[in-house]
Amino acid sequence: MILGIGCDLVEVRRVERQLESEGRGFLEQLFTPGEIAYCEAKRYPARHLSARLAAKEAVFKALALDRSEGFLWKQAEVRSDVAGRPSLVLHGRLRELADGRGVRSVHVALSHTDSVAAANVVLEA
Repeated sequence: MILGIGCDLVEVRRVERQLESEGRGFLEQLFTPGEIAYCEAKRYPARHLSARLAAKEAVFKALALDRSEGFLWKQAEVRSDVAGRPSLVLHGRLRELADGRGVRSVHVALSHTDSVAAANVVLEA
């Protein structure tokens, strides 16, 4: 049974501007070391960072989080297997919130162009 669906779009240029103005602080606030390493190894890191940021926003929407629960950016981690297929792993408080809502599987799809990144997240019981 589907418990939640979330979708988000992120403008790549917005992420590029934040990288220019905030640098590592921006990266370390939102992304895990594994996400940062994966994206920095790509030709266009901002596109991959944007897709991961969209996935984090999409999972917050799928879980119907309100602002009082905070944004647990690094507790939603996008990983890619050797074939490049993404998965979304929840950690800590975010995992607890998902478990409390009956989430057993998290599905994620990512896409990007040179200007926009998108993510869809489906939560399943």
